[in-house]
Amino acid sequence: MRPLKLTLTGFHGIRDGMHRDSVTLDLSTLPGGLIALVGPNGAGKTTIMDNLHPFPIMPSHASKMSADAFSYWDHLCAPRAEKDLEWEYGGKTYRSAFAFRNPGKSRKAEYYLFEKDAAGDWKPLQLADGTLSDGKADTYNRCLEAVLGSPEAFFTSVFSAQNRRPLASYQPGEIKKLLAELLGIDHLRDLSAKAGEVAKLLTRSLDTLQRDVLTLTGKRDRATVVAREIWQMRESLDAERNAREAETATGSKLLQERATLAAKQAANAGTEARLRELSQRKGELDQRAASLSNDAQASAGRVMTRRRDLDRQAAGHRVVLAEAADIEAAAGERDIVQLAIGRRQDENARQRALVEKLDAVQVEHAALSTELKGLEQQGVAGAKLADSLKLQADVIDTVPCHDDPMHATCPLLAQARSAKAKLGEQVVSIKALRESYRKKQEHMQAMQSAMSERATARAALSALEAHLVRDQQLLQRLAAMAAKKPMLDAAREGLAQVDRDLTALSEEDAARIERHKRDIADVQSQLEAVRRELATLATEDVTGMLATLDRQIAASREAVAAFSGRIEALIRQESMFVAERERLDVELAGMPALEAKAQALSDQIAQWKLLAKGLGNDGVIALSIDDAGPAITQIVNELLLACYGPRFTIAIQTQTALASGELREGFSINVIDADTDTTKDFGVMSGGQKVWINECLTRGIALYRAQDAQQPFQTLFTDEADGPLDPDRKRAFMKMKREVLRVGGYEREYFISQTPDLVDNADGVIDVVALSLQ
Repeated sequence: MRPLKLTLTGFHGIRDGMHRDSVTLDLSTLPGGLIALVGPNGAGKTTIMDNLHPFPIMPSHASKMSADAFSYWDHLCAPRAEKDLEWEYGGKTYRSAFAFRNPGKSRKAEYYLFEKDAAGDWKPLQLADGTLSDGKADTYNRCLEAVLGSPEAFFTSVFSAQNRRPLASYQPGEIKKLLAELLGIDHLRDLSAKAGEVAKLLTRSLDTLQRDVLTLTGKRDRATVVAREIWQMRESLDAERNAREAETATGSKLLQERATLAAKQAANAGTEARLRELSQRKGELDQRAASLSNDAQASAGRVMTRRRDLDRQAAGHRVVLAEAADIEAAAGERDIVQLAIGRRQDENARQRALVEKLDAVQVEHAALSTELKGLEQQGVAGAKLADSLKLQADVIDTVPCHDDPMHATCPLLAQARSAKAKLGEQVVSIKALRESYRKKQEHMQAMQSAMSERATARAALSALEAHLVRDQQLLQRLAAMAAKKPMLDAAREGLAQVDRDLTALSEEDAARIERHKRDIADVQSQLEAVRRELATLATEDVTGMLATLDRQIAASREAVAAFSGRIEALIRQESMFVAERERLDVELAGMPALEAKAQALSDQIAQWKLLAKGLGNDGVIALSIDDAGPAITQIVNELLLACYGPRFTIAIQTQTALASGELREGFSINVIDADTDTTKDFGVMSGGQKVWINECLTRGIALYRAQDAQQPFQTLFTDEADGPLDPDRKRAFMKMKREVLRVGGYEREYFISQTPDLVDNADGVIDVVALSLQ
């Protein structure tokens, strides 16, 4: 791929770095070799480099190298923005035209891929399967990948963007996908996917067949259960028929016995009638005796309950009467206590007034104490001030010029003269403070006797209040006791009434017991007469036996009918099970063929899955990658040797040894250091070493793609990859670039670098500052 002409409109990087809304870059006139993009930081170099390819990605800003991991809208600054790139690949000229519209309410982006025909006209690219570049991102990506391949392979091999992932950080699945595309065997993955889809479709058909087999298996189990049920029903039918025959014979025997008893009953008809009458009379008398006994028990219970109620009432009245002396004496004691409380309340009021007066004295005493402390502090401060003024005033008499006429007007003695004038006033003020202090102290000493009386008065007041509380509590108890006086008469009357009720209850209970005894004696005499007559009529009563036989005969007939009903139900169930078994036998006839078909389909699925695995990442693709690994390793080591010397060589491992010793498909890069004779993982190398080894790896893949995979790209791209390198390595870095161009047959490489020596060694320069001035 060789970019020819680029136009960018409405990009942040162009507006902020070059202060232009649009820029056009004609690349067709540039010389071959290394082309440097130069300019200060933020001038728009990376924005131009990120758009020198037709993929809808700015790779230095994308989280991964696919269209769904990047959005142009974050990099556009105008309501209308465009990217127009003309490029050449495989002897054909293409044009990628991106148009972005953001009026404020909605966003719209259009992506077109045009191809120049023989007449020089641009026409939308159309693939062999009919896919046409119609402005949609999806169709654009499909058309572009049909021409250039996947963006992952492009940005891994020929385009080194800023912040790109090191090749060693790729997961095994990612590197397999990348190398499969480089080797031109990615179509095997499509075949693997198709084989997998066939296996899935066959699996769904197998699932249907297996569900049918499972259903028939359930029916086969049901047929076994039905056969067992039929056998059990036939056993039950035989048992029920035998039981019905036995019950029929028993019923015939009972009919014969009843006929014999009926003949005997006709001979003893009169005697049996009297026996029935006596039996009925005996039953009535037994019922009467039981009724009398129940009534006696109920009456005894009622008498007992009534007696307990009267006893409780009498106990309550006796409790009240037990307090009679205290209740009658409480009224007099209540009046005495009321008079005592009145006297104590008057005395308590007098004592409280005295305490309040003494409390006022205590408050005044505290105020005087505070004033004395204040006067004492004022006196001390005044004395100190007087001493200070005296020292200043004494200066007038001690200076040598005190006899000179100028002494009175000397400005140096003005402070001393002022202090002498203030000294008299301060002495008078101190005397006044001392006199006030003396008077207040004498007044405070006069209060000491009142202060000593205060504690005694408060103790007396507390004692009076405690006595008053106890007297009030006693008054409440006496008042409550005196209030019970009206209850005494009611208690006496109630106790007398209870005694009368108990006497009446005892008389009623005695009369009831006597009546019960007479009634029981009468019933017993009648029962005795009935028993004597029954003993004289010792005739066998067959009526009860006939009734028993009738019940047994009826039960036998019901049992026979029940046996017949169960036999009919069993016959109907047997018929249903036989019909079900016949239907199941018909359905199960095709089960062997269905099982054979499911087994054949299962074998086909296993073959398709094996084919999908063989054509997938872990099959032919893995073997092809294993074959390509040494070729890529050789190219990378040749670049390292030519550019950086013999110190470092790499080994690409496509298989990883597990702890068990088995090998698993993987991807790792080991670096062999000839100076220290050690082997390191790429991830532990220093920052600068990682840069040039990673660049050799990516350029090795690009060379392999150009030579062995027959996918020539005419242009390489590198964005500030030499930053961590020292000056010697930077020069070797440029040497490696030229070696890659030579070995791979590339026309040119565009690169961005902030190192002046590298820029000076470039074959051509694109100055973005100069572009901004055009």
